[in-house]
Amino acid sequence: MSNITKLPAFGDMLNAGIQTIKNLSTRNTIGRTVFYREFEKSAQIVNDHKEINYMSNYDVRHECHDGSPCYDEIIDLILLCLSAMGLVKEDKFSLVPNLNQNFANFITFDEKVTPKNIIRLDPFGKVYFWLAGNNFTQYIGEGIPNSDYIANLKRFDNKAFADLQKVNIAAYGKNGDALVNHLIEETQRRTSIFMNNYADATVGNDFVKVTPDMIMAQIESLSPLQFEWFCLKLIERSLEIESPESNLTSRHTGRSNDNGIDGLIIQDFPDGEVHNYYIQAKLYSTGNNISNGDLRNFIGAYPPQKTNHHGLFITTTSFTKPAQEYASSTDSHSLILIDQMNLIELMMQHKVGLKEVNAKPKLLLDNEFFEKIKLY
Repeated sequence: MSNITKLPAFGDMLNAGIQTIKNLSTRNTIGRTVFYREFEKSAQIVNDHKEINYMSNYDVRHECHDGSPCYDEIIDLILLCLSAMGLVKEDKFSLVPNLNQNFANFITFDEKVTPKNIIRLDPFGKVYFWLAGNNFTQYIGEGIPNSDYIANLKRFDNKAFADLQKVNIAAYGKNGDALVNHLIEETQRRTSIFMNNYADATVGNDFVKVTPDMIMAQIESLSPLQFEWFCLKLIERSLEIESPESNLTSRHTGRSNDNGIDGLIIQDFPDGEVHNYYIQAKLYSTGNNISNGDLRNFIGAYPPQKTNHHGLFITTTSFTKPAQEYASSTDSHSLILIDQMNLIELMMQHKVGLKEVNAKPKLLLDNEFFEKIKLY
């Protein structure tokens, strides 16, 4: 029987995963054996850690009384996080380091990951969306009939993260690990907002219960200049929520000869650090996707300094495959692409143009907000 009753804190293990990828990033690919060897040194994993088991749903169904190792499930969660954050290109072995996308965020990072500092590694919250997708896939894998998992949101919510919840208790005690708790709770919160808003639309007072189609209809009613102003407000709100200690100065440059920049946000931190966000906003109709040529023109308009200068290209459509490949391969500039789905997600996450009403989370279109935008 193992003499160790808990795994190392998940935040320390996730940091060990980050350091392992950084240390092995000169390799084209990182195989399972070398990753585990280097990771276990960094995380100080011993054999007893690997003997802490839990009873998965699979074990229960197939009467495997010995259970499954918590360590394996935690490693899977670490790899999912590394992939969502952009440090590796996907969470399957052999791992491919992703040196061209946000790698600078990780260069100076070497500390325990916590619910407060994870935003530095994952500023747009991709981890929560990756986890939501993984959770949904596992739920379908339970053999739930299609009609049930689509219609019965309460049942889906009750079964959310069934195995990860068990792992958390088995590996860290009845209160679980602080970071694992945060990942589960924040993912469930965001999933709940999305799922509750895909129900049928209802009209009440001056508000309409929102669906993605309604959001896009409202956005498409704006003029190109109004859309630029809207995007400036959206990014400003995102930065304000993510770093409340910072001071933001915004400027809409789209009225003048903007040289490819529609808006600029300067973010000053109390320690003297300054970040500049350069915004390009394209209100395009369906099928008019952003090309790699559009991106080349855009990054030529702001400084090639990835640490403090960031370009955000926002569109109501999407990006062509060559454009996506160009964005992921550019070494010179910090470039973030926000397509239609990312745009809707940011609006819902930060409640820009939307209002949350009643005790049960329901987002309604904030018509007053859009009327003000249209006066611009």
